[in-house]
Formats: sequence, C-alpha cells, structure tokens
Amino acid sequence: MNPVIENIKNRRSIRKYQNKAIPKGVIKEIIEAGKYAPSSHNSQPWRFIVITNRRKIKEISDYIKGWFKKLIILGKVASLFYKRIGEEIKSAEKRVYTGKDLFLYDAPLVVLVCSKPGRFHVKDCSCAVQNMMLAANSLGIGSCWIGFADLALNKSRAMMENLGVPKGHEIMATLAFGYPVKKPDSALPRKEEADIIKWVK
Repeated sequence: MNPVIENIKNRRSIRKYQNKAIPKGVIKEIIEAGKYAPSSHNSQPWRFIVITNRRKIKEISDYIKGWFKKLIILGKVASLFYKRIGEEIKSAEKRVYTGKDLFLYDAPLVVLVCSKPGRFHVKDCSCAVQNMMLAANSLGIGSCWIGFADLALNKSRAMMENLGVPKGHEIMATLAFGYPVKKPDSALPRKEEADIIKWVK
C-alpha cells in the first residue's frame, strides 16, 4: 500500500498517553507539517501555541471542567423540556465529576491552533490540524482533537490571554499529543460507498 495512504488509514484518536515527554525536535516536525498545509491564497492564517508545561495543561483541563459544570447547571433546567439535552448532560457529567483528566487526557503536549477570523480560516486551519495529526502518527505519536476545549476556552478572554492567544484571534483547534499507552489495531467500521458517494458521470 502507498505509505501516505497507509498512514492515513492507520491513524487513530488516542486518549491514553505514556508519562513520557516528546522531544523538542519531534514537536518541531509536527508543527512544520502544519505549516505546510494548503491555505487560501497562501494566507497561512494559523498561529501555534505549544504547551509542554504539565501544570499549565492541568490548569486548562480544570478550567474546561469548571466551565462545563456551570453549563450543566443551566442545562438541567432546559432538560426538563428537551430530552436530548438531558442525555447530553448525563454524558458530560461523567467527564466533569471525576478526578481523572477526561478532557486533555494528561497529555504531555497540547497545541492550540489559532487564527484571526477570515473567509476561509476554518478550512485553512483544519488542513493544518490534519497534517499535524498525520505527521504525528508517522512519528509514533498519538493525537486527539479535543472539540470541547475550544468551546470553553474561546469564551474567556482572560484564559486566552493567559495562554498567549494573540489579540483578535480565536482558538480553532486544541490538540493533545503523546506516546500511546496502546494503539487500537483496527479502525471503527467506515460507511459503505453507496451511503456516502454519489458519482456524477
């Protein structure tokens, strides 16, 4: 199999990492892959904030937990009228009311991908994120895009300043990286071609 396609197919979202730091040279390679992503008119809108300080990573995770606790309180009122919200709250409570880090998963490396709002900044930064995750996988590093983190962090200007997010920028992606404790052997089943592809001939 073509090695690029093989790398794409064997990448997995990893949520359990070894207590092992990633060498600075390897981190630079991952960021470099992000820099080489395509962008509209070569605008390269992304900015990367690289966090290896464990206390800072825990601080981010604790902030996200606190933000969700407030959201859960509000959501419980809404759940009286909307059953789906109630189900989502129960799911969130399992992650929030625990001593474990179920947001950043005690990752030794967190990278924030930031950008000023623009016409195509979401697409551009998404390309950079995918490049970084694939590069990490090829280097034996696991990764996970933490969607909940952006929702919480972008709501607090103070937290953004604390993390060094440039003024006028928003966090487009929060990525956790680390050496996997274990990597799943196989991917979850993909949808059949007939369900997702329409050929126009």
